Amino acid sequence: MLSLFRQALFCLLLLWPPFSWAQETGWLHSTENNHASVRLRADASPQGESRVLLDVKLEEGWKTYWRSPGDGGVAPTISWHEPVRAADWFWPVPQRFDVAGITTQGYHNQVSIPMTLSGDVPKKIAGVLTLSTCKDVCLLTDFPFEITPNKGDETFAHDYAQAMGKVPRPDGLTDNLIAGYRNAELVVQATRAAGWQKPELFLDMPEDASFGKPKYRIDGETLWATIPVSDGWDGAGPDLRGRDLSLVIADNGIAQQSSVTINEAPIAPESGKAIAFWQVLLLALLGGFILNLMPCVLPVLGMKLGSVLLVEKQERRVIRQQFLASVAGILVSFMALALLMTVLRLTNHAVGWGIQFQNVWFIGFMALVMVVFSANLFGLFEFRLSSNMTTKLATQGGRGMSGHFWQGALATLLATPCSAPFLGTAVAVALGSSLPTLWGIFLALGVGMSLPWLLIAIRPSLALRLPRPGRWMHWLRRILAVMMLGSALWLVSLLPVHFSASAVAPANENIAWQPLSEQAIVDALAQNKRVFIDVTADWCITCKLNKLNVLSRDDVQATLQAPDVVALRGDWTLPSKEITEFLKLRGQVGVPFNQVYGPNIPAGKPLPTLLTRDSVLNALNDAKGTKQ
Repeated sequence: MLSLFRQALFCLLLLWPPFSWAQETGWLHSTENNHASVRLRADASPQGESRVLLDVKLEEGWKTYWRSPGDGGVAPTISWHEPVRAADWFWPVPQRFDVAGITTQGYHNQVSIPMTLSGDVPKKIAGVLTLSTCKDVCLLTDFPFEITPNKGDETFAHDYAQAMGKVPRPDGLTDNLIAGYRNAELVVQATRAAGWQKPELFLDMPEDASFGKPKYRIDGETLWATIPVSDGWDGAGPDLRGRDLSLVIADNGIAQQSSVTINEAPIAPESGKAIAFWQVLLLALLGGFILNLMPCVLPVLGMKLGSVLLVEKQERRVIRQQFLASVAGILVSFMALALLMTVLRLTNHAVGWGIQFQNVWFIGFMALVMVVFSANLFGLFEFRLSSNMTTKLATQGGRGMSGHFWQGALATLLATPCSAPFLGTAVAVALGSSLPTLWGIFLALGVGMSLPWLLIAIRPSLALRLPRPGRWMHWLRRILAVMMLGSALWLVSLLPVHFSASAVAPANENIAWQPLSEQAIVDALAQNKRVFIDVTADWCITCKLNKLNVLSRDDVQATLQAPDVVALRGDWTLPSKEITEFLKLRGQVGVPFNQVYGPNIPAGKPLPTLLTRDSVLNALNDAKGTKQ
């Protein structure tokens, strides 16, 4: 009889609310929604906090939503009752649903969402869960609940740990992650040493923008995701540069939660828009050929011309051999540059066109070489060297081939601080491609630069048409010596910046240049201003030409001094991680680089390598837009 009484009392206690609260809510249902069941459980963890687990079961074909639902749907929420005021939700990796052009992010079948409650463990946890579920129609359902946190529940602890295991970690997937915005598109670039299998990207949407379905492209270790941005209707989305972006990247069972600042979009090799390899080779040939017309190479070309004129008995065979030796010097030098770029890439150093001029030892060596060449042309070696050395130098000036080989090599080295049209695109593709492609493009650059030299080698009669030797040749020799000495002095002028804080601005520039940064661009655009960007270097001959011929003009300077124009300058004379990253995000590998932003050009417009007055003024005028 006593035993029967105890069993009855135990059953009554189980039915008493506090005892039922201590276990769980059980699976809750609603008469308004028979397609979803929910359950809430809670316990007090050893760390003195309350842990809550929300379990959701859905019928086949129905779905609910992630913290950022996408173009439709509503994320689950809980209206807590006192004493609970808020909870930290931990969201498992969602899935993407695309229906009729609408993309959403959420869950189907079953999901468990863990949470923690801050503060002291309450005696009772109560509230109302509002859950949105959709199939052909969408239902918004309220589920009232009330539970008491339990302690030492091993089943709950196991289930909670499993749920937390499906929540993205803050690291462990990507080695590098950047995001940028351009022309109503968000571009996310992620690198992973292990490569990518089936990557997925889930984005938290800002209040004033809507993201479409990402398009993925895998290039070796790099994942490119391009996401269309709109205002949620039919209009273009807002400029997202300068904002923080929260996202989840998942791949093959691994997920990472990250937050990055949106800058200028990196150049993504989108399918159908990538330049064909033969087109890149053509650009490389043209870029290499145009280098011969740049002022950097003129002193060496003059010296080469002098070496032909100083041969009293001009023979076709000798001229052909001399120019072929110079061609060999050019090609070997470009292969040496390709080797340098390969080593820098494999050792994770910055790569770019002309970056060797950021090294003080290289500049000093080149200056010494130019002084030696100049002294030779002035005749300073003729009475000081031994007979053997004098004979060797004389032979190199005539029939010897090593001197002509080094003339070609010197021409290549002096060409690297110059940026010519087509050159930047070819080098950018080379440095971002596989190593065999890099070597092929640099070989094409060498062949392109060798074309004028090859023309003389093929038709020596072009050189034989030059005037006969005479007294004028001594004057030519002195002119060449002055040109070489001028090049040496220019190289020496680059050395002080390596030992001082900053370079000296040209005296004829009245532009109030400000330091270059992504934030400065964002701030200027927010104030409805135009932005002119000039990335330059003291060793860049093309940059000097742009300053002299365009940026120093009175009308250009007057425009750049306008109240609504912000002039930003980046100095790449010395190595700079910030400027290197700035150029990299825009697909650039060398200087000069000029770009214009404005209300009507929020994504920025790059200018030609060789600036003209009209290209600068027209771009700044186009940037005004209708808001000025």
